[in-house]
This record gives sequence, structure tokens and C-alpha cells, in this order.
Amino acid sequence: MQLRDPVLEPHSNATDIARVSKMREVIENARIQCGIPGMSIAVLHKGELVMSEGFGKRNDKDPFTPETVMSIASLTKAFTASAIGELVAEGKIDWDKTPVSKYLPDFELKDPLLTSQLTLVDLLSHRTPLPNIDLAAFRSTEPRRDFIKRLRHIDLDTKLSSTCNYNNIMYAVAGEAAASVAGVSYETVVETRILEPLGLTNTGLSPLQMKQRHPDNYAMPYDATSFENAQKGVFVKGYVDPIYMLDAPAGDIYSNVLDLAKWGRVVMKLGELDGKQVLNKESTEEILSAQTIIKRPRRSAEYAPAITYALGWILDTYKGQVVYKHNGSNPGYRSELIMFPDADLVIAQLANVNIAQLLTIGQYYIADELLDLPRTQEWVPKLAVESTRTMYDFYTKENSGDYPERIKHRASSHELESFVGTYSNPVYGEVSVSLREKEATEGVKRKELHIQMRTLVGKLEHYHYDSFTTSMVDFVVRFESMVSFVTGEDGKISGFKMKIIETMETFEKKVTAKEEDITKGQTREE
Repeated sequence: MQLRDPVLEPHSNATDIARVSKMREVIENARIQCGIPGMSIAVLHKGELVMSEGFGKRNDKDPFTPETVMSIASLTKAFTASAIGELVAEGKIDWDKTPVSKYLPDFELKDPLLTSQLTLVDLLSHRTPLPNIDLAAFRSTEPRRDFIKRLRHIDLDTKLSSTCNYNNIMYAVAGEAAASVAGVSYETVVETRILEPLGLTNTGLSPLQMKQRHPDNYAMPYDATSFENAQKGVFVKGYVDPIYMLDAPAGDIYSNVLDLAKWGRVVMKLGELDGKQVLNKESTEEILSAQTIIKRPRRSAEYAPAITYALGWILDTYKGQVVYKHNGSNPGYRSELIMFPDADLVIAQLANVNIAQLLTIGQYYIADELLDLPRTQEWVPKLAVESTRTMYDFYTKENSGDYPERIKHRASSHELESFVGTYSNPVYGEVSVSLREKEATEGVKRKELHIQMRTLVGKLEHYHYDSFTTSMVDFVVRFESMVSFVTGEDGKISGFKMKIIETMETFEKKVTAKEEDITKGQTREE
């Protein structure tokens, strides 16, 4: 594969140079209007790198370049699926015959029949009934296999569906199953089967590895509290997470747009790189085969009436062109990779802010320009800006909480100290409730309840009776819920109920050694 930038190659087509120059100007203008701190784009067309550009900044002062690395989030899923595909080609594992539990006995769901049925294709195509439990894995330092053992406690539907039920945890299970049969870690499986054979030297696993290998050119994550702030360039800077994701096979690889464009073309060419078959062709065909339907409202005429999910890839069409694509979103990072196999076009994009609709919409603007497709909408900047504003409004509304009507003047039946303690759930682990003092008016101190789930922290605001609301925050991750405490037969707080994403979870209060001694003493006295 030839990687040539037309700006640097004097013999490149002059028309392409003018076209790319125009695209750069349009995209930079849209970046500012959409409120993106920094981003990069790489475009491979017929094997030539026709665009390789960075825009804005990767941190508070340094430019974002095509070489800048950052988290690619869910683009990781395709790497996981391809690595498993190589194990299939080696005869160590199969796609859709053997249940995953045979490869990974630690994987067990509440329904033994369902456990015995689920295969790798079921997990990788998102057709399992497991609910979204991402918060159970968020910033957890628990070993992956220990966490997988918790899945047996989850109440779920036992019926498989033909529609996509997107689930990161199932990719963690698939990655660990691959590690089990290979006899090495998941990370080694990906490195030896994918990254090394393809020469993806700017791609790796974990944020810590990213900082160690690329100390001079990695992107910091950012967030804005509103669309207006994003347009003004008012951002909150996050952190490069020192905690390796528990569900890393779903979203913890880092890369840059140059490696991603190369990777996309190898997949698009069914595993071929520079005339050499570096990935198994049959396995690559399988990961690009439709498996489940993604439900969407009716879309505009440019697209297919239905989208399907393969194994780590979304399959679509755009103005008659077959499309393979996926996006990714981690706190403060956004990624997009799209391939048009019939036109031999790959577009890779990265941005260091979550809400970056310019990437999603801008890829179609680039395709229109390079493939001379009919201009049907003003993708950039009009629709990109409108979509970004809508997305900020959506998240603002989503984080506002959906609570029942408040019953006024209904105080709690317990003193605040009664709620303090450690609470436990078989899936989410331990949550602590603490009492803190805060300075109020004229030096008077006021007591407040706070709740913490690992690094997610929030204040408990009294709502009515023994129910409180909370907003738990860790940088971009914001979680709103009502916490309703339960009183046991002894008149003491015994636990609480809280809705987490899709399910209502019960947390039981753990009795301390001191409380046990008191209880025993009371029993003896009686």
C-alpha cells in the first residue's frame, strides 16, 4: 500500500489537491462551529493517502496531528472480533457451534439453558439478552474473570433476539474466552494476531501503555457542559485513565488515524496487505457478514432502510455504496472509521471530546467530495452543527433524572446517621454512604449525605420519606437516580433500591463488627 500525501507529492493529481484543500478549510470551520478542541482525519483512496490532517489542539497548547494517538473506544470491538477470527482459522475455537461456557467455564448466567446456548457469534453480534451493566465495570480494578462470575446473578430475559442489544460486557467475555483457549492474555492475542502482523506500531492496549510509548503526542480528553460552552472553547479537561478497563475487549485500544486507515483497508480487502494475506480471508468475510438488525427510525433516502450488525462492524449503504463502519465513545474521546469497499475508500477520524457529531456526519461529506456523489444535503457545517446542538440537549435532558411526583413535607423516618454505611450488590459490588459536614451561613455547619460507587461520587438530596436523589459524577460519566432506603423488621436501615440504567438494583447494608457486638449484647440482656 502506498501512503502518499498529495500535498507532499508533486506528481499527484492537481484536481485532488484543490479538492482536499477545500475540504480542509470546510472541516476546520465546522470544527470550530461544532466545538471540538482537536481532531484528526486520514483518508485512503485507492491505496493512496489523499488526506492526512490534524485540526485544533490535542491538549491545552500542542497541535492535534495525524500521528496523535488516543483511545478509539468501541473501534476496539473489530480488533477483538478479528483476533478471535484468527483463532478460528487456527482451529482453536469456533464461531457458532460451541457454547462460550465450554471455552470459559467462569461464564455462567442465571438460566443454565441460555448459558449452554450462547456462542461467540451471539456475543460479538450483540444478540444476547444481557442488560446494560456498564456502570458495574466502570473504573473497576477487579480481575476480569472475577467480574464475569458476577453475571450469574443478573435477572434477564432468556430469549435470543434478531435485533441488536448492544452490550460491552459480552465483548469482555468473548475476549476472555479467546485468552482461555489461546493460553495467553487477551492483550497478547490481539498483539500477536493483529497488531504485529499488520505493522500497527501506533496502536496498543491501555491508556498507561499509550502514555509510555507516545509521551510526546497523545490527546487529552475534554468535555463541555453545554453546546454554547463548546463553541466558546470552554472545556473541562479530563484525565488519561490509569485504570485499565475491565471490559477492555470492548473499548480500550488506542491508535491514530494513520494506523486506523491502514487497518480499515486490510479488513476491507478481506485480510490482504500489499498483496499478502495477513489475516484469514474466511474469518474476515465472517466478521463482515450481517448477523443482527439494528432498529432505527426511518432514515433519509441516502441510506439503506435497515442497518445490520456483523461482528464488530456495522453494515450499511450510502447512495448505492456498500458501507462498513463503526464509531467509538469513551469519556472525552470520539472515533469514527468507515470503509466504502466498492470505491476503495477508507476514512478514519478521531476527536478529543465525546460529542463530536462532525465526525459522524462529516464522513459523508468527504465521500461525496471524493466519489463525486450527488449532493443531497448540506452535511457540513449545517447538519453537523444542528446535530451537535441536539446531542448536547439530549444529554442535558437525560441527566436531569426521571422521578415520580414529589410528596411535599414528608420528612425521613430516620436520622441522617442511620443511612451511613457500606451497601453491597452481587453485580455492582460495594457502595458507600457517608455523612459530611459543610459550611453553611455564618459559620454554621450542615450535614450532608454522600454516595460513592468506586470513583462515581454524588450528594444525596432528600426527596420524600426515605427516598433521595443523586447525581453521581466522574468527569464525563454522569449518573442520575433515585435512592430509596428500606427499613428492616428491626426498624433499622437494611438497604436501598436504585435504578441503574435499565434495571432496578437492590443493595443490602453490610453489618459492621461493632453493630454485631451491640446486637449480641442486646440479645444476652433480653
